[in-house]
Amino acid sequence: MRIFFSALLKTGGFKPIVARSGTEGMEKARTQKPVFIIIDVPMPGNGGMQMYRCLKQDKNLSHIPVIMVSTIDKQTFTHYQKTKGIRIGQDINSPEAFLQKPPEAAEVLDLIQATLSRRIRHNE
Repeated sequence: MRIFFSALLKTGGFKPIVARSGTEGMEKARTQKPVFIIIDVPMPGNGGMQMYRCLKQDKNLSHIPVIMVSTIDKQTFTHYQKTKGIRIGQDINSPEAFLQKPPEAAEVLDLIQATLSRRIRHNE
C-alpha cells in the first residue's frame, strides 16, 4: 500500500512522507508536521490503530486530519475503534475520513481534497 499511496500522492501534486511502521510514522509526524496523514490499519510494529491513538492524544499533532485505510468497512472499523477506546478509558474521535481496501485512485484523491477542504473551512 505504501508504494501505491506514494505514487498516487506524487501524481496528485503532494510530497508524500512514507513510514514503514506506526513508530516511524509518529517520529516523522513530530518532525515533519504533515498536512494530512494516511494510516493503514495493519501497519507493522506499532500498528495503525496505535499510531492513530498516539496522534489524537498528542496536543501538537491531534489537529492533523487522518484518513484510515482498512480491509473492513467503516461501520465495523468505527465500532472496533470505539470499543477499544472505551475499554482502555480513552475517548478518541473517529478518523476524519475512511477508505476501504482496495481503494480506487480517483476515490483517494477526491477524499484527500474533501478532507483538506473541510479542514480549511473549519479553521476559518
